Amino acid sequence: MKRNELIFWMFIFCCALILVSGCASEKEEEIELTMVTFWPASHPQVDQGHLAWIEEVHERSQGKVKITLHAGESLLGAREIYSGVEDGVADIGSTCPAYTPGMFPLTEVFELPGYENVNSVAASLTVHEGYKRFRDELGVDEFSDVKVLMFWATGPGDIMSKIPVKTLDDVQRLEIRAAGGSAVPVKTLGAVPHSMPMSEAYLALDQGLVNSILGPTDTLMGFRLAEVVQYVTKTPFLYNIPFVKVMNKETWDSLPQDVQDVFEELNDEFAMKYGELFARASREGLEFAKEEHDIQVLELSDDEEQRWIERLDAVVDEWVQDKSGAGLPAEEAVRITRELDEKFSAEYRDF
Repeated sequence: MKRNELIFWMFIFCCALILVSGCASEKEEEIELTMVTFWPASHPQVDQGHLAWIEEVHERSQGKVKITLHAGESLLGAREIYSGVEDGVADIGSTCPAYTPGMFPLTEVFELPGYENVNSVAASLTVHEGYKRFRDELGVDEFSDVKVLMFWATGPGDIMSKIPVKTLDDVQRLEIRAAGGSAVPVKTLGAVPHSMPMSEAYLALDQGLVNSILGPTDTLMGFRLAEVVQYVTKTPFLYNIPFVKVMNKETWDSLPQDVQDVFEELNDEFAMKYGELFARASREGLEFAKEEHDIQVLELSDDEEQRWIERLDAVVDEWVQDKSGAGLPAEEAVRITRELDEKFSAEYRDF
């Protein structure tokens, strides 16, 4: 073989080695993560929310991060998601703190009645920013066992029931699904609360285990509750439930800085986007229920609403007393939450 020909083939061989090495390097750089959620795949939170977020992570990480989503409790049940992420069963999870009562006592402040809480956008930003202020100003982080990515919230919720609810007397007849902190207000009004994840509400209503549910109206379509209730009573002052997306700490620490930066960049953006999604989904769910299932929407009279609110006044005071007695900065948490609620409700009132 001539010398020039030998040099040529050596050059080709070296190029091939570089190409193979580059491909291997790219493959090594790909980060595969698992994510779990209790929402069914058909719910807007999944098909318009989580999947959009996953795609953004993939694009902004320049294809480095691939996230596989397991929706509808297919990998972990609603009550198991937080601990499952903490233990590394999944890398990322989105869940509802209220599904594990007593585990996040200060976070219950966002579920108290009486905030302006104009819509899901204002509620989501209140919780997302509130968590940061509790952590930074009050020195309380109830989620320190994981990496918190973002919070968002349902915003206003209503009583969806098999029987018409127009007065406090009607409330006495309710066996109602009410998650987390929302159980106390409905009990104060005279109903019997039953705590359960939203994923169990359809069966409980269908089998008569409860005759009503307190929650956002996106569930009428997203969880098919319009099939098992007949009435919706508007109670925006009564309900708000936060959600959280968390990552396993070891997984987070293993990520390169540029990938961590991508997640951090998306956190604030999607707290807002998830709030917008819930606001739209709640409107769409109620319209769907009225048009497709002839659901009746009931409004409390001004006098009746005032009766309800007056009875609920004691709930916040009792919560503050109870949590303060447990050594938590409850008064400060209420103050911060009210401040943020007023700020964001004014800013996003017309969304």
